[in-house]
Amino acid sequence: MSEFFDWSVLFNALTLGAVYALIAVGYTMVYGIIQLINFAHGEVFMIGTFAGLLLFAQLSVPLSLAILLAMLVCLMLGVVIDFTAYLPLRRKHPLADTISIAGLTGFCGLAIAYFLLARAEQSQAAASGLRIALGVLLAAIPLALFALAICGLYGKLGRPKASVTSDRLSALITAIGMSLSLQTIAQLVWGADFYVFPPFAKESLAHTVFESDVLTLGSATLKGKEFVIWVVTAALMVGLNGLVHRTKIGKAMRACAQDQKTAALMGVNVDYVIAVTFMIGSALAAIAGILFAIKVGGNIYFRMGYYPGVIAFAAAVLGGIGSIRGAVVGGLIIGATQAVAQVKWAEYDFAFAFGLMILVILFRPWGIFGKPGAARA
Repeated sequence: MSEFFDWSVLFNALTLGAVYALIAVGYTMVYGIIQLINFAHGEVFMIGTFAGLLLFAQLSVPLSLAILLAMLVCLMLGVVIDFTAYLPLRRKHPLADTISIAGLTGFCGLAIAYFLLARAEQSQAAASGLRIALGVLLAAIPLALFALAICGLYGKLGRPKASVTSDRLSALITAIGMSLSLQTIAQLVWGADFYVFPPFAKESLAHTVFESDVLTLGSATLKGKEFVIWVVTAALMVGLNGLVHRTKIGKAMRACAQDQKTAALMGVNVDYVIAVTFMIGSALAAIAGILFAIKVGGNIYFRMGYYPGVIAFAAAVLGGIGSIRGAVVGGLIIGATQAVAQVKWAEYDFAFAFGLMILVILFRPWGIFGKPGAARA
């Protein structure tokens, strides 16, 4: 049995668990407030990874700045997802539905036209000019949707009407549809090829931090990249806990998680709180994506968010969906289970992880830190 408890297994378990915890927090925060599983969260993880790769590898942006800019991209993406996909299911704005449908339809249509034109064997100046125009529109539409989402949060698109009576099935279908849409857009933009996160230059600070040996125990060596993931995850979780329990917006989040209608009557802008929640979860997903890519080194492609997203969702359910502490503990448990399974049964590591989740929820359906029949913040 000693082979299952090698130090390298522990290092791998903590690293996987930290990444899953960062993703799972996004699931659990959104569910805690609006009782909705955002199945597009894995795609936010993927787009954050691609954004960091583009900035660092192709534009030569310093890694720290690339991470911050990728967080900003995913932060904006989170607001756009909420505005276009989920807000019309919660509260009906006079213009929100029209803008959402027109914006998403226009963006998808222009994306298809742009990449079909790019693949066509045309070299005429007119075709080149048309591609430039379509490219400008493709960049402008998400920015316009983000600006309109901010305007909508402050009532600039008209006063919200009565709550929309959409059921959970509608929200589930919308979430899955948004996930597939983001996958398709990513495939159009980056193709179906696998990308590799480039190695750091030997003289750079990033190489010293990420590639150096931090600790050696027996035959196992703890790399700097793994240690950085632990430290960043711990720092972010402490900061998030402080945000939720010690700030005004955190108090508003907890109020909305308990009772949205009462919170609205007390003057809380519920839509604003939900948008901030999407922003925080999406920013954490971007960090997780880049750190995951640095650790793995490759396998960056348009569907890379599927398995980490599903496993992180399992971690959130295991820990108690709606509980931030549960998301962290669930991520660590799932990561440990997967790391141990990889020693002898690597092809079945997902089965072991999900099997553990099923076993736990059979006896405790509300999760480790959840409470039966109670609203969770």
